Amino acid sequence: MRNGRRTDILVVDDLPEKHLVYRASLEELDQNIVSAMSGEEALLKLLERDFAVVLLDVNMPGMSGHETAKLIRQRRRSRYTPIIFITAYADDAQTAEGYSLGAVDYIMSPIVPEILRAKVRVFVELEQMRAELTESYATLERRVAERTSELAETAQRLAKEVIERKRAEERLTILVRELSHRVKNMLAVLQSIAARTVVPTRSADESREILYGRLQALGRAHELLVEASWSGAPLQQVVESELAGFSDRVTVFGPELRLSASAVQTFALIVHELLTNAAKYGALSNDSGEVQVNWAVADEQTRQFLEFSWAERGGPEVLAAGEKGFGFTLISAMGRSLSSAPSIKLNRDGLECNIRVPLETLVPAKSDERMALEMQTLG
Repeated sequence: MRNGRRTDILVVDDLPEKHLVYRASLEELDQNIVSAMSGEEALLKLLERDFAVVLLDVNMPGMSGHETAKLIRQRRRSRYTPIIFITAYADDAQTAEGYSLGAVDYIMSPIVPEILRAKVRVFVELEQMRAELTESYATLERRVAERTSELAETAQRLAKEVIERKRAEERLTILVRELSHRVKNMLAVLQSIAARTVVPTRSADESREILYGRLQALGRAHELLVEASWSGAPLQQVVESELAGFSDRVTVFGPELRLSASAVQTFALIVHELLTNAAKYGALSNDSGEVQVNWAVADEQTRQFLEFSWAERGGPEVLAAGEKGFGFTLISAMGRSLSSAPSIKLNRDGLECNIRVPLETLVPAKSDERMALEMQTLG
């Protein structure tokens, strides 16, 4: 055989003793002999690997040799695999049928080892030559590609540098525009907070304290967004960031949900305002009150909604609606920026705030994702 290269030969016969005869007859060829006891098993073998030749018994129970050959030819991978039929009897009609199914030869049983070896050897050598040609062609292609790559390397490097520079300029332009947009939005939020904080009914010291707290809340939200390159942040992280000093008295639970940049800022301010009021006048103003914060995603026809709830229990008796301390104005304004005004109830055992928002208004937009990607790339 050529250069010691071994090929696979598939022998298909339902009688174990015949397999022994085939192996003994083909042992001299020093190739890999693979056995199959049925047509079905042979088809499975052909799915696993390629064969130099298939020795196929015509008369087998179940799927006959002719049926097996027909299925072999229907599969693209084995369409041109040589098939030699083995049969004890073959008339002209049977022989014609076999050749029409793609057989390359017939061998009569009982087999003559020398004849079997001579015929199988031809296809083994053909397969080995085909494999060598394929390998030589691949080697030639590889060498040509290497030479072509060497010749074009300098030009490709220059072209790549030009493209990268152009992309960097485009990314920078996008970033400048996006950052300008975000700065304008931030200034608008700051202006709104300031306008709703510094009011005639509050003293300068009280306004300064409230404004400082709200700006801190906005700053914490900003830190979360910077860490995520402004691609948004998980709702639980936003809530827990604001409730850090009261984690032992506040229960937080809800499904994983990532908010957009604007929704992060809004929820941070809402939670801060609720927490501030709870600490001053509500459930967190004594030693026994507790707060439960939870959210869920509800399906309604073709839309999904976020249902966010803040519920206080165990605090002092709640004052009537409109009494100083609960910050309804800012909470309502922030809620309306999402979709609609929150529902705020002053129950006997504590304040309850519920917010229901269409989910599509909260999730990060494609522009946020692009912004994060561009910032990571430039970073």
